[in-house]
Amino acid sequence: MIEPTEPTEPSLAPRQCAATTRKGSQCRNPALPDRAYCRMHTDLDSRLQTAHPPDPPPAPLGPPSPLPLAKPNPAQLTTLPAALELLPPVRATIQNQISPDQGVLDLVRGLRIALHRLPPPRSPQMLTLLHRAGHGAGDLVQPELWGELGELLHYQLRALLDLLEKRLSGNYHTDPYGTDQDVITLMRPLFQFLYRRWWRITTSGLAHVPAHGRAMLLANHSGVLPWDATMITAAVYEDHPARRLVRSLYLDWFSHVPIIAPLFTALGQVAALPANAVRLLEEDELICIFPEGAKGIGKPFSHRYRLARFGRCGFVRNALQTGAPIIPVAVIGAEEIYPLIGDLTPVARLIGAPFFPVTPFFPWLGIIGAIPLPTRWHISFLPPIATAQYGAAAADDPLIVLMLCEQVRQTIQHELDQRIAARGSIF
Repeated sequence: MIEPTEPTEPSLAPRQCAATTRKGSQCRNPALPDRAYCRMHTDLDSRLQTAHPPDPPPAPLGPPSPLPLAKPNPAQLTTLPAALELLPPVRATIQNQISPDQGVLDLVRGLRIALHRLPPPRSPQMLTLLHRAGHGAGDLVQPELWGELGELLHYQLRALLDLLEKRLSGNYHTDPYGTDQDVITLMRPLFQFLYRRWWRITTSGLAHVPAHGRAMLLANHSGVLPWDATMITAAVYEDHPARRLVRSLYLDWFSHVPIIAPLFTALGQVAALPANAVRLLEEDELICIFPEGAKGIGKPFSHRYRLARFGRCGFVRNALQTGAPIIPVAVIGAEEIYPLIGDLTPVARLIGAPFFPVTPFFPWLGIIGAIPLPTRWHISFLPPIATAQYGAAAADDPLIVLMLCEQVRQTIQHELDQRIAARGSIF
């Protein structure tokens, strides 16, 4: 049962919904304009307004009434510059100290209408030249690939504006972990493109992932940025019959990074804390943990596909406490997307990061150097290792914990060695 908090005056209503869940956490949805509650809890708001009618707001004093905000005309918004003409009235609206949300909402709507009318970018001449220049270089120089990428970026921008319009209207909700299905729907085409076209990922052993119930995926970590976690999630979501959401436990440092932290939360990922792992497993979720941690993604290129130390094996204790099976996962191909040749430690300390990567392309080429190389991947889901037979008390037995930890490590390393020995070109 959701219980409302104390009602507040409309002029002092918080930007976040004032309802609290039965677990004591505050609702994550934003409140509607001039309301204390979101769209999901407006019935609470109406009951409180009836029981405790607010005092009428005082009459405005000072400057005259602001000019009315111009509404976008869909018939006129056939180009992007036409949509940008809405900026002056939006600026005037903010300067006159009326609600800026409506002005921003009108601007987003105008841009969305304009972008829907614009065709996706295509350049057949450039695509043909690219195909001829890279003749014989494989499917990475196919015109269809780059045409598909242009259409994807066009779609992503349109979908982003659609999402912003819903956010500004307060028309959305999240689960207790902050997972937002609209954000997953927004990002899914990009992840599909990376999964099937950019990295051309193949998988094996997906049948070892249970269709329901708790389980822990343990994978090798690499690639500077956590693209391997994203692609493991994409593999289970796209190719597993149950289409389960994998909740990866990310490095706590990302919790303090603007944009990245809320994006990870909206995609259903959580910070890598033992309490989070236990709680998710007790709720029969499918989680993914990278025991190497920051040491894995910060390995130099010369140490690729050699597992780093697994630390204190806290993940094994979490699995034993909950009786969750451990499914080893070996990712081949992610080590080469950002060949790490150095680390700028002073810069890393300045921003509080575990390391600051130096690759053959980054930071020398700026944002272009951050584009991952289109290597070919394979993800192996290996047979599960049962833990329920040991009982929850085994989590306090260091011998059992170390035995299972070493078993997982050797299983993943053996699979990596076999796959690398049989692999041809990385592209």
